[in-house]
Amino acid sequence: MGAGSSSEHEIGGVRVFKVTPGSPAAEAGLEVFFDFILAINGTKLEPGEQSVFAAKIQESENGAAKLTVYSTRANGTREVTVMPRKWAGSGLLGATVRYDVVDAAPGSALRG
Repeated sequence: MGAGSSSEHEIGGVRVFKVTPGSPAAEAGLEVFFDFILAINGTKLEPGEQSVFAAKIQESENGAAKLTVYSTRANGTREVTVMPRKWAGSGLLGATVRYDVVDAAPGSALRG
């Protein structure tokens, strides 16, 4: 629990904070709060690179984007395919995301 002692277990990615029903993000099964997008189309997301995520989503418009997603609920990763496109709501995904970090060490408490 000491400062810096858990950094080897930290996982960073674009955290999903909101998913609009009926959106491409909802269709892909992204889960609010628990899901962290670690990579998109093979490109790992680093701190401060939320613009990289946005650019990759735009590049994938009307196609498919392959996401590597870490779930804090399942304590594991999965591959998710999302189809970014214009839909009835705003944005290409219908999700609110922000870069965040989680401590994935066994037995660590999840803080939000």
